[in-house]
Amino acid sequence: MPSPFTSSETTPIDTANDITIDSLLSSSRWASATISYSFPASNDPLFWSSLSSGYGFQFGEGEPWNSAATPLTTTDQTNFVKALQQWSNVANLNFVQVAETPGEVGDIRAAYTEDPDELTLAWTYLPSPSVLAGDIWINTQGLLRFQDWDSGSISFETILHELGHALGLKHPFVDPDDLSQTVLPANLDNTRYTVMSYTYSNLEGGVGTEFSFHPTTPMVLDISAMQFLYGANNFYHVVNDTYTFDDANIYHETIWDAGGSSDTIHYAGAIPSLIDLNPGSASQIGQPVYVQSNGVNIGSPIHNIWIADHVAIENAIGGQGDDTFIGNGASNSLDGGSGIDTVLIGSPRNQFTISKTSDNYLIAANADPGNQDTLLNIERVEFDDIGLALDLDDHAGEVAKLLGAVYGASAVTNQEYVGIGLAKADEGLSYEQLGEFAINAKNIIRHDEIVTLLWQNLFGDAPTQSEKSLYVDMLDDGQISIGSLAILAADSGVNVQQIDLTALTQTGLAYI
Repeated sequence: MPSPFTSSETTPIDTANDITIDSLLSSSRWASATISYSFPASNDPLFWSSLSSGYGFQFGEGEPWNSAATPLTTTDQTNFVKALQQWSNVANLNFVQVAETPGEVGDIRAAYTEDPDELTLAWTYLPSPSVLAGDIWINTQGLLRFQDWDSGSISFETILHELGHALGLKHPFVDPDDLSQTVLPANLDNTRYTVMSYTYSNLEGGVGTEFSFHPTTPMVLDISAMQFLYGANNFYHVVNDTYTFDDANIYHETIWDAGGSSDTIHYAGAIPSLIDLNPGSASQIGQPVYVQSNGVNIGSPIHNIWIADHVAIENAIGGQGDDTFIGNGASNSLDGGSGIDTVLIGSPRNQFTISKTSDNYLIAANADPGNQDTLLNIERVEFDDIGLALDLDDHAGEVAKLLGAVYGASAVTNQEYVGIGLAKADEGLSYEQLGEFAINAKNIIRHDEIVTLLWQNLFGDAPTQSEKSLYVDMLDDGQISIGSLAILAADSGVNVQQIDLTALTQTGLAYI
């Protein structure tokens, strides 16, 4: 039990032989996973060591003797406890609050004091045999004294950061006082991966001063490092959980899920989003989060929802926009909802088998046919060599039928043509506009030639004068548009049969 003059037991930290973990590890951690914390309310020497191994001469100007040393406000204490909870959610940590007495204080103690440099937000003493160990000091001259510590603020991120130190994590960058320490590669020394970093950089490498919305949890590398120190919290989210995100809130977090065989990420919004189910991966869901420089967004939005390593989220449900999905090694159910939704598969098409049921498509790697992904309301599957359009009852069907009517049945195998048509349809061209676009691309203008082209593609022979005159007259008189005539031909039973739309519905329409 720690007191003002003694510290709880600590233990040396072994290396993980993993640079992404070792770069965050200090030299020692608390020996017990049950860690006490307290909020000092007095700078009376009864509560603080004035010995040389403690805070020194009690009439000095350093913490806790500085006249600016004050207790945390009730609101700040509440948010401090929320930050503690974020760490205990992911790691095998049990935080216990104690009321300070001359005989007992917390392993972790948090209070305000003063540093003249207002850019210094806070500082913390790492776990060690010293009575200073675990103490967190918030600068009264810095931002945290004037900003609420709400989730998403830089203040809350700072408390997560300082608690990381109090539990045994260090900065991942070079320490000029100890050049032997392991550091993260520059591309990972970023607050997008760890709240222990000082670097805010976006996906293009632009460096700013903060986020538009800061992490509300430890991030991917933090979780791995803390779990290495104390073990994982294997009792957190062990059933089949659904993580729901919407457009009413902003998110910046990492998901730790300890179990369940059918967990789901559900986006109930309308902003085009990326949902990547792979462990250690990142998604862009809902309202965008940016790196900022002095309050101004720089570059493109960053990823804002991460999945921790060793976490299996099996399913995803998209929103009302055009969403993109990346599955993982499990059998995934991917539901696009509305919009033009795409599943990305980073392997060649010939390594997979795809089939259609009455309600959805099933796709499986040939090397593991028992592991099938179920695709619902998914319009596109993009392999690393070609794409497949599955919406044969919508845009893909319109493109296929128009290609057959305007270019001939074999044109449905022209993947470049299909890709052009899909792009135009997805951009918002109506079926009629798409038909006119297809005709115009043939560079024919005369109504007689247009009718002849469509007739030949349907029936194999040029029409007689009487056969085509009705349609030519309708075009001449404006009774039907060129696009509508193309649709009339495209939707004909003859054309649908010639392009074998039924078979395309089973396999998808290939495009590049």
